Amino acid sequence: MLFHVLGPLAVRGRNGGVMRLGTSKPAVVLATLLLQPNAWVGVDQLIARTWPEAAVPPSAVANVKTYVWRLRGMLPTARIETGPGSYRLRVAAGELDTDRAADLAAEAERFLARGDATAAATTAARALDLWRGRPFDGLHLPGDWAAELDELHRDLRQTLAEARLALGDARRAVGSLRELTAEDPFREESWAALIGALHVLGRRAEALANYREIRKILADELGVPPGPALTEVGDRVLGPRGAPDLFRARAALAVVAT
Repeated sequence: MLFHVLGPLAVRGRNGGVMRLGTSKPAVVLATLLLQPNAWVGVDQLIARTWPEAAVPPSAVANVKTYVWRLRGMLPTARIETGPGSYRLRVAAGELDTDRAADLAAEAERFLARGDATAAATTAARALDLWRGRPFDGLHLPGDWAAELDELHRDLRQTLAEARLALGDARRAVGSLRELTAEDPFREESWAALIGALHVLGRRAEALANYREIRKILADELGVPPGPALTEVGDRVLGPRGAPDLFRARAALAVVAT
C-alpha cells in the first residue's frame, strides 16, 4: 500500500489499483490523519479540519464516524484504530510518498557529498518524480506542512542542479537555479550555485551581476552580509579573469552543502 499526497490525494492498494478520494470530506479526514501518521488525532481536530469555514453541523461527531467507516471500507483491516475521542492511522515505513521523497533526498545529498554526481542526479530525479502536483491538491489544510514540503522540493532541485553542474551540464543547472532564486530570493545556496555555474560557462559579467544582486537583497531586506559560500564564489568571480574552472566551482558548491 502507498499513500500519495504529493498531488491529489490517492491510495494505491496491494494489487496496484489506485483509489482517488477527490476533495470529499472523507478525503479531508484521511489527509488529516496522514499529516500525523501513527499518532492519535482528536475528533475535535478532525471536525475543525472538515468544516474549516462553514458552520459545524450538530451531527459532526456522527458524520466523522461515518467518514471513518467509509475509509475503513477502502483500506485494509485495522488500518484506522479508534481510541477515546480520537483515531489513529497506521502507516508503515515507506508507505507515505513524502517519507520516500525525504529518504531519497537524504540519499542524493550523501551521493553528492561523496562525489558521485551521477547517482546523486538519478536519485534526486527519482524523488522529484513523486510529485504529481501541489501536495494534497484541492484540500485546504491549515498548518506549516505545505512550507515544509515546498522546501523539500527546492532542496531536491538544488541537489539535482549541483549534480548536473558537477557532471559538466552547467546550462541545465543554470535554468533550475534561476527558478530557485526567483522562488526564494533569500536562498543563498541557490545563488552561490547559480553564480558558480555562470562562471563555469564563462559568463563572468552575468555572474558578477547576480552576485551584486544578492548582496543588495541581503543588505536591503535582512541587513546581513553574504555567507561563506556566497563570499567564496563572489571572490572568485571578482578575481582575475581566467578560464572557467569546473573543479573550483564544484569545491565552492561543497561549501554550500556543509
